[in-house]
Amino acid sequence: MRIMCWSSAYFRALSAATILCATALVQGYPHMVDGLRQREITAAELKPLYDYVIVGGGQSGLVVASRLSEDHKSSVLVVEYGGFNNDPAQLDPSSAFQTPQQFLFNASIVPQPGIGNRSGQVFAASVVGGGSTLNGMFFERGSKDDYDNWERLGNPGWGWDDLLPYFKKTTTFTPPRADLAAEFNITWDINSAYGNGPIQATFPDWQWPTIIPQWKAWTELGVPIQLEGAAGDAHGAFWVPSNVDQQFRRSYARNAYFDPVSTRPNLQLLTEFRVNEVLFDHQNRAESVRIQPRGTTNNAPTIIVKASKEIVLSAGYNPMGFLDHEIASILTICLIKAHRIFAAGWLHTPQILQRSGIGPASLLKQAGIPLIVDLPGVGSNLQDHPAVGIAYEYLTDLFPNLGTLQTNQTFAQFAQDEWLMRKGPLSMGVSNSVAVIPWPILSSTAQTTIDKAKAQNAATFLPTSYSQQQIDGFTAQRDLLLKSFSQTNNGVVEIPFFGGSITSLVLERPLSRGTVLLNITDKYAEPVIDYNTNINPVDTDIFIAVVKFARRWFQASAQKLLTPVEQVPGPTVVTDEDIATWAADNMASSTAHSCGTSAMAPREQAGVVSSDLLVYGVTGLSVADVSIIPLIPASHTCATVYAIAEKASDLIKTRHA
Repeated sequence: MRIMCWSSAYFRALSAATILCATALVQGYPHMVDGLRQREITAAELKPLYDYVIVGGGQSGLVVASRLSEDHKSSVLVVEYGGFNNDPAQLDPSSAFQTPQQFLFNASIVPQPGIGNRSGQVFAASVVGGGSTLNGMFFERGSKDDYDNWERLGNPGWGWDDLLPYFKKTTTFTPPRADLAAEFNITWDINSAYGNGPIQATFPDWQWPTIIPQWKAWTELGVPIQLEGAAGDAHGAFWVPSNVDQQFRRSYARNAYFDPVSTRPNLQLLTEFRVNEVLFDHQNRAESVRIQPRGTTNNAPTIIVKASKEIVLSAGYNPMGFLDHEIASILTICLIKAHRIFAAGWLHTPQILQRSGIGPASLLKQAGIPLIVDLPGVGSNLQDHPAVGIAYEYLTDLFPNLGTLQTNQTFAQFAQDEWLMRKGPLSMGVSNSVAVIPWPILSSTAQTTIDKAKAQNAATFLPTSYSQQQIDGFTAQRDLLLKSFSQTNNGVVEIPFFGGSITSLVLERPLSRGTVLLNITDKYAEPVIDYNTNINPVDTDIFIAVVKFARRWFQASAQKLLTPVEQVPGPTVVTDEDIATWAADNMASSTAHSCGTSAMAPREQAGVVSSDLLVYGVTGLSVADVSIIPLIPASHTCATVYAIAEKASDLIKTRHA
């Protein structure tokens, strides 16, 4: 049996090309190695007072900093726990398969009963630019229904029509080569989906021929083919660009939003500092932050920096998943690692709020933290996209294919020669095609599952720490989710495809919910992270359905010329019970899309921020990162985070105009 992790194959092939072009990259990007003193300050250079203090220099934090500092009269400070990643190789497609340990936090997940009590490390971005520095560059948005559900939850101004201008504001799209687009039927809608923003997006200079029969197989299964997913029709099968420039270099928060404005005299960046707490005056106005150097002990000297207008939280990262000794789990990690997003904020934003006295009263009492505002939702509503890997072997694959990079020396040399000219197979990172399958198409018993979910006592499958307010908030979410389940204009699972014979099966609309809660014995340690993965049996039902559906896809007549033979789960996994057991044994809790832990929702539904992103119960404090998402969209979260940060910037500007 020959099972190969496609990310490993790419990594080996791309490594040589990365070395060959490193000199050219440094020459083309001198800012990657020089001039950092123009971009960051030391503690001695801190001012006692700024108009705005932004906690976190990740993806959303750099966007907000760039936009707020457009007003030269406003002073802006960004405090970031990590440092700069100045390795030129991190701009290349190969970086989608690498996670430098020096740019990660050390956090872990508690044992998960729904997946065999497995636990594992969380891969946490600790670097300027946050998750956008380390992600897979798969630049996808959710469907119109995803964001309209945000508004339906009681968040006026956050529906699709409101967010589309911000999606467009972030991105400039450049079409691929005309001959490549014609050969593979790559489609897009540049006018409806894109604008003239800092983030560059395009398609690579290569696609694998096997992807053509894979596309045909979706039509056999009744999956609609969309012209463009980024224009609100992110359901069915569609092409997804990469956030790279025309030289196929990563386009991300640092080089798109921060580097061009880093010499503004009113913008300062302090790296390698931890924000301990937000401090409030006697009227509960956020007036300052307490910070201390990274790596110092908890009782080390601290610095207080004041903000006259607003403190903006955008602190955090995103995780990847669990490791296991089974082949299926190895495949899952390979694929999930390639598609990770590392979106900022879901982890440390609620932790900082809790340390500052904003959160569940009972938790803060246990930690000995004086209560400022009792907000039960801080650190709850944790959502992600759990996934499993499925693997086939194509006995009669088309030529060339992914394996050819390893098995054919002539083709491998061709790929490296092409890459020296910034084109060819090595311009491709992760996949650029995806199927987001609506529930009525995925399952012949769709209504039965919907009825099952409606009949549940919601509290039965929620964390025991949830208050009635939190249960009510989830129930409101569930009502909307089940309406979406019954429709065909959105999806419940994601299946990325690229011409290879393995893929990940990703649950996009989980009903399980988790928590990120303060470590009551050491409030400055990493928080206690519990995804509560696969606890709700409806999630299991969807995994059973998607495994069956993926098998039908691989076995469709369009793929018969490839002679697909199933390797994982394998022919012994047959019944629903078999599939459920296999999925639980091999599931990853996260595809690095964690969100929701400082949710934007009405306060009576355990919301943490209102639709203007201000934290309930205090003034002068807002949240502008992935943690405000109330319901996870059926997409990777990177593009959504950019839109959130752009809209947050306008909201902040307006209230201080």
